[in-house]
Amino acid sequence: MAPGCKSELRNVTNSHSNQPSNEGDAIKVFVRIRPAEEGARSADGEQSFCLSVLSQTTLRLHSNPDPKTFVFDYVAGMDTTQESVFSTVAKSIVESCMSGYNGTIFAYGQTGSGKTFTMMGPSDSDNFSHNLRGIIPRSFEYLFSLIDREKEKAGAGKSFLCKCSFIEVYNEQIYDLLDSASVGLYLREHIKKGVFVVGAVEQAVTSAAETYQVLSRGWRNRRVASTSMNRESSRSHAVFTITIESMEKSSETVNIRTSLLNLVDLAGSERQKDTHAEGMRLKVVVLLLKF
Repeated sequence: MAPGCKSELRNVTNSHSNQPSNEGDAIKVFVRIRPAEEGARSADGEQSFCLSVLSQTTLRLHSNPDPKTFVFDYVAGMDTTQESVFSTVAKSIVESCMSGYNGTIFAYGQTGSGKTFTMMGPSDSDNFSHNLRGIIPRSFEYLFSLIDREKEKAGAGKSFLCKCSFIEVYNEQIYDLLDSASVGLYLREHIKKGVFVVGAVEQAVTSAAETYQVLSRGWRNRRVASTSMNRESSRSHAVFTITIESMEKSSETVNIRTSLLNLVDLAGSERQKDTHAEGMRLKVVVLLLKF
């Protein structure tokens, strides 16, 4: 599970440095280890794991013939809570968006590894206040709490406008999850707006609960197909974007600041031969966002 992707994993076994990346890095990689399934025990009755956590930034892969050690920006063990994951991974990114920087958080891994649980929460729950809710609903809560705090400090001199869009990349096509009648949309690049999807619905929201309602409505429109690894595996990439626009009046000047918070749930990254997916279910591509 990662808000970004490094160019390569850092194998400290064969590296001169075993330190995590600098605090100022624009891209950070976080790893979360899913708890073992019940009944996943070896012949002698003991649970056996392919890796172990050495510290908050380091894990060891028990590979043969030689174990390998890797270092990341953060390693979340099997007992790490949803709240702890949010605080470590997403909190600073949401704060940066409030300061005018664009931020992206995405989960990457094979089908069934827990991406959607980490990003959204339990699949059988649509409760915004569920104690196991994931990064996305917690980000909504925190974002609007920061907006309310800014409004209280600045008074009537500062206002905010938040708009959200929800797109899906499936079978090399872009679809609008907030418009069930949409056909394939297109990417464009603008000198001021940057990369954007032409024709995607942008819905204004004023609270975390309202934003979650928009997310839930679009989520029900996602394309899902079963694979050999997961009966309800999503075979598409879903990108939920919140545009945060603030306007502050000072004397005779008006300052407008805009930023984007992108929250992404990717399709499973496993090899095709493991899923037995074929045809339309297999043909899924990653949308590279230049945000």
